[in-house]
Amino acid sequence: MQSSARFLKKFLDSPATVGSIIPSSRMLVSAMLSPVDWARAETIVELGAGTGVITRAIEGRRRSDSTFLAFESDPQMRAELGRRYPDALLEDDAFHMHAALERRGLENADCVISGLPFANFPRNQQAGLITAIHDALRPGGLFVAFQYTRQLQPYLDSTYGDIARRLVLFNVPPALVYICRKGE
Repeated sequence: MQSSARFLKKFLDSPATVGSIIPSSRMLVSAMLSPVDWARAETIVELGAGTGVITRAIEGRRRSDSTFLAFESDPQMRAELGRRYPDALLEDDAFHMHAALERRGLENADCVISGLPFANFPRNQQAGLITAIHDALRPGGLFVAFQYTRQLQPYLDSTYGDIARRLVLFNVPPALVYICRKGE
């Protein structure tokens, strides 16, 4: 409950950067993470880690020898994530994902999991971030994002050839999960 109250406060303070009134449901987290081949994923990136609902699930699934970068722009949420998940490498700006990977000596990500509210970003930032995510993925890498609108779909359709969609009704609000694979 404490996480939900903190999330609601952050949403009320800055709805454009938080994007929802409560954290993701278990069903949404499951829909987001089930497509990932956790036995093979060496570098995992999470965008918009928030209060850590998806972060916690990633930590429970990833291999102990994998690298996990979590991006969260809110300094208080990022500090809390650092206390709760000391093995995660925390970064503040998803728009600088490529530089963060390079700085950490990583070439590409096996998967990028996003909880960012793309619909709240200007269109040029949406397109730029989709391109940056695609560029950061290794060939065959996976990008999974949830959204509350279909606004992101044209960018994904023009960037990825292999896209699956799942509607998760048991979430507030219901969410659409996009599962995108980068070509080999």
